[in-house]
Amino acid sequence: MFEASLASLNDKTNKLRYNNFAYSIRELSRHFLYSLSPEEKVKKCVWYKTVTTDGKPTRAQRIKYAIHGGISDEILEKWGFDLDELKDQVKTLLENINSLSKYTHINEDVFDLKELEIEKNSKRVLESFQMFVETIDAYKNDIKQFLDGHIEEHMIYSVVTTFFENVDALAPHHSLNYSEVTDYEISEINDEEIIVDVSGYLHVTLEYGSRKEREERDGLDLEESFTFKTKIKYEISEDFPSDKHEIEDYDVDVSDWYGDNDYYDEV
Repeated sequence: MFEASLASLNDKTNKLRYNNFAYSIRELSRHFLYSLSPEEKVKKCVWYKTVTTDGKPTRAQRIKYAIHGGISDEILEKWGFDLDELKDQVKTLLENINSLSKYTHINEDVFDLKELEIEKNSKRVLESFQMFVETIDAYKNDIKQFLDGHIEEHMIYSVVTTFFENVDALAPHHSLNYSEVTDYEISEINDEEIIVDVSGYLHVTLEYGSRKEREERDGLDLEESFTFKTKIKYEISEDFPSDKHEIEDYDVDVSDWYGDNDYYDEV
């Protein structure tokens, strides 16, 4: 759609080229916002209230969801976020979207604009759209960075206390020596959860034979390391990270053990 918008702008044979461009960018901003803020998700948020006659979320509510999902204003304030600043940014974003409507309604003032006006106005439109996208992204990242600083210790504990099905398939018994979380990031804040993607290494001992057999050297202990990745889904609450969380089944990569990088493609 963005490329089509630029194509409309560059079609100098069309006297409505700027109007078509402005309309397309406005629709692009709408599609972008709707993709970030599905109606059913917005309506499930604790802060949502129906204020429209058709019962659909407003643009302001969709922007709010795009930035901080189902986290309420009360929780954000307790975490130290400036709500007045956030509200000002939402207002500015709405003004940017609404400003495009001026050129989508055809009248003498906006029909067959001069080249200089088109250049000046199209630059303003593109800057407004860029600011719209970047502002949402920046505020979302601010919240994610704040939350990132509170989860590492909790994640490591969760890793240590979790059962690893793939590793269990390699030997009758195994023990987890220690684990390393090498990377993690908050990938999503939705209407109910804060989702964290986690990856790292598991350092385990694979145990073959009974304890007695291994003590008599008829069994075997092998020290091995495997990469893993998973997701931890935390329920949104003031006390983040809380004990109300769910850990997805760990995807432990044991393909090297089988000497086949296509192991997962075959099973």
